[in-house]
Amino acid sequence: MKASFKVNIPPVFYLWVGQGISSIGSMVYNIALAWYVMKQTGSPLVMGTVLLVGMVPKIVLSIIAGIVGDKVSKKKFLIIVDLLRFTLTTAWGISLIGRTFNLVEVYIFTFSLSMVDAVFNPVYGALIPELIKKDNATWAASINQMVFRTATILAPSVAGFAIMLLNFSQFVLFNGITFLVGALFTSLLRINAKLIVKIKKSNLFSDLKNGLVYFWGHKLLFWSVFLITLANIAVVSYNVNLVNLIQNELQFSSSDYGVVLTFYSLGSFLGTMTLGVIKLKSRRGYVYIVSLLLGGLFYIWIPFIQGIIFLSLIFFFIGFVFAITSTISTAILFAVPSEEFRSRVLGIASISSLLSPLGFLIWGAIGSYVSSAAALCLAGGIILIVGFIGFRTPIRTYN
Repeated sequence: MKASFKVNIPPVFYLWVGQGISSIGSMVYNIALAWYVMKQTGSPLVMGTVLLVGMVPKIVLSIIAGIVGDKVSKKKFLIIVDLLRFTLTTAWGISLIGRTFNLVEVYIFTFSLSMVDAVFNPVYGALIPELIKKDNATWAASINQMVFRTATILAPSVAGFAIMLLNFSQFVLFNGITFLVGALFTSLLRINAKLIVKIKKSNLFSDLKNGLVYFWGHKLLFWSVFLITLANIAVVSYNVNLVNLIQNELQFSSSDYGVVLTFYSLGSFLGTMTLGVIKLKSRRGYVYIVSLLLGGLFYIWIPFIQGIIFLSLIFFFIGFVFAITSTISTAILFAVPSEEFRSRVLGIASISSLLSPLGFLIWGAIGSYVSSAAALCLAGGIILIVGFIGFRTPIRTYN
């Protein structure tokens, strides 16, 4: 008699594999974009405006995507969006073959791709709870974070060395292929129809109002998102100023830049994994806040670091503590909202990034007047203030 073995793969793993691969492509592309823009312009302010253009559409479209995501098949929605991203990216990549890019088209493409990303992210986050049991929300948040932390570990090293071998158009085309892979893996999902909540027909304004009222009424949701938003004003300073710090102030190579980002990503991965292993069941609010405080302290130390080894280590610890904050925040967003409002809550949480693009612009401007090391130190002071504010909010009681 032949023995038959059947491996039951949880549906959510197909989603994570596909989007993990897709995120590697996006991260490699974004690192290459930052390097080439800085090399061509030498301006942190220009780099900040590129990041700003990439964030603005998310402010406008995220909550609309959340409303739509509460009404349609999330699986089909994600497949369509990934195919659209594949088409958009591949078309631009082909047009770049044999020539260099100009800033105008970088702004146009960044804005266009960001519009598509904006409608993808809230629906992706809302789909995960439909693929797991409710009491596995913290586990799912941890694994979800680990998937993307793994991508951030791999992407910087790949990008750092690939920059020396590939031209910019090849990075764009690689990004497009990974979007197609994401769509293919999402198509493998099997979703239990009983888990999908049927939403009554209503108008857009009513859906928006109800979502905002629901979000405001749940203070744990509100404060978790609000504190992360304030901290992000400061945290995004590294997106703008780290490349200038390494390239111009410390005069390190692109591979060194990749090493620092890899250490940051490795710290993020281990921070997320730590929560998954320890499985905190109490005082998670305090852990959330203390991790913010530690992150602020590590930022403040950056101006005193000169060697690549110590700079890599400091970013390892920054990644570790902020991963803890992020994972706890994600677990709250998975577990607390009802299924009827989950996409809208995640859309609102995405809109909280309103201050992030302002941070790109602010830190880009600051980096043009002071050293990038000083700008990062100032960011650390802001993070510390946010952490102390957290002790005065209801999140401190979250278990």
